[in-house]
Amino acid sequence: MRASLLLLVTLILAGCGSTPQPPEPQRLRAALEAESEGAKRYERGDYAFAARRFDTAVRLYAAIDDSRGAARSRLHLARSELALGRAEAALGVLATAAGSADAGLALDILLLKAQAQLALAHDAEARQNLAAAAGLCAGTCAQAASLHLLQARAALAARDAANALAHAETALKLLQGKDLAHETGNAWRLVAAARLATGDAAGALPAAQAALDIDRRLALPEKIAGDWLLIGDIRRKVGAGDTAAAYRRALAVADAAGLIQISMMATQALKDIGMEKKPAR
Repeated sequence: MRASLLLLVTLILAGCGSTPQPPEPQRLRAALEAESEGAKRYERGDYAFAARRFDTAVRLYAAIDDSRGAARSRLHLARSELALGRAEAALGVLATAAGSADAGLALDILLLKAQAQLALAHDAEARQNLAAAAGLCAGTCAQAASLHLLQARAALAARDAANALAHAETALKLLQGKDLAHETGNAWRLVAAARLATGDAAGALPAAQAALDIDRRLALPEKIAGDWLLIGDIRRKVGAGDTAAAYRRALAVADAAGLIQISMMATQALKDIGMEKKPAR
C-alpha cells in the first residue's frame, strides 16, 4: 500500500500522453501539489507533515467539488494517522471517506478500517471488514498481500495461530520479487509470531531475524525494537542463554526512539527472566 501512494500521485500530476495540456486552474494545481508533497513526505517517514499536507489537499479538493480527489486524500490522511499511532483519528477520517468515495476506493477503505480496528483491539469489527474486503479481492487483486497480512494479524488476535501462519506465508509468497520491503518485513514478523504461537520456536527465530534485517535496512526504530522483543520471546521459549541480551537491545532501541510502550515491555521481560533465574527458597 505504501508503494502505490506515491506512484498514484505521480501519475495524476504527469497526466497521460505527450499532447500539451492547457494550464490547470490554480486551485486544482494547489490541491494536486499538496497531495503530491504529502505523498513524498510520507515515503520519507515524516508522517506528521504528510498528514498536514493531505488535510490541506482534502479541503482544497472539497472547495472545488472534486469528490474523488477529496476521498483519495482522505485515504492518504488516514494512512498517515495510522503511521502516527492515531487509530481513532484514522477511523474518523475513514468514516468521512466512505460516504464520498467511489467503488474504486472501497477496498482500500475496508483494509484501512480493519488496520485501525486491530490497533484498537476492536477485533470483531476488523474481521467483518476483512471479510468484506476478501469479497472485493476475489481471485487476485493488487492489495492481496496487504489483505493476507491483516487476516494474519486478526487470526493471531483470535489465538488462531495455524490460520495466522497460513495467511502470513501466503502474503510472503505474494510479495516475492516485489520492491515492497516494508510489507515483506511485516510478513516475516507475522510468520515468526505465528510459528512461536504454534510452538515452533526454532522455526520462528530465522523468520524474526529476517524481519529484523529488513527493518534495520529501512531504519524503522519501532519495528526494530519490536523485532528484538520478539526474538527475546523466542529465545526465552527455547531456554537460550542470550535471551536477556535480546530484551536489552529492544530496550536500548526503544529508549533511544522514545517508544515508551516497548520500553515498558522490555523492562518487564527482563524483570521476569531475572525472577526465573532466582533459586526457589
